[in-house]
Amino acid sequence: MNYTRQFRQLREAKNLSREQLAALAGCHRNTVINIETGRPVKFSTVSELLKKMGYAGDSAEMKGMALLWLEAVSGLKFSAADAQKTGEQLRAVYRRSIRSSQDELLAVIMEQQLSREQIELLVFAARHPDVLEILRAVRDFSESSALASDPPGQELKAAEE
Repeated sequence: MNYTRQFRQLREAKNLSREQLAALAGCHRNTVINIETGRPVKFSTVSELLKKMGYAGDSAEMKGMALLWLEAVSGLKFSAADAQKTGEQLRAVYRRSIRSSQDELLAVIMEQQLSREQIELLVFAARHPDVLEILRAVRDFSESSALASDPPGQELKAAEE
C-alpha cells in the first residue's frame, strides 16, 4: 500500500470528505487532493492533516504513514516483506562471494603448494591483523636500525638529477 491510499482510508474512516478535512485544517481542498493523488507534498503537511483528523503524532497510523511516505519519496522499500526479500538477495550475493573467495584461496594454496603450517599462519594472520601491523613495525624498525649502524663510508647518497 502507498501513503496516498492509506491517507484516503484514514480520512474515510473518520467520515470526512476532502472538503470537510480541508475546512477542519484551514487549508485549500487541493491540498487534500494533492496528497490523495500522489502529487509531491511535504510530510509535515500530511502530518498536520492527520493530526486534524484526530491521529496522535505517535500513533500507529502516523508512524505507518511516515514509513509509506518515506518509501514513496526515497524509492526504497521498508515494509517487512520487501525488507525480507532484499535481505535474502543480499545473503545470496554474500554466499556467492564467499564461495568464490574460498575457491580462489584454494587455487592459490594448491598452486603455491603451501604446507599445513603456512596455511595455519595465514589463518592466524587473517584473524589477527593487529599482530601483522606490530610485526611490520618491528621489521621496519630493525631495517632502519641496521641502516643507521652501517660502518662509516657506506652512507646512502641522494640521487642527483
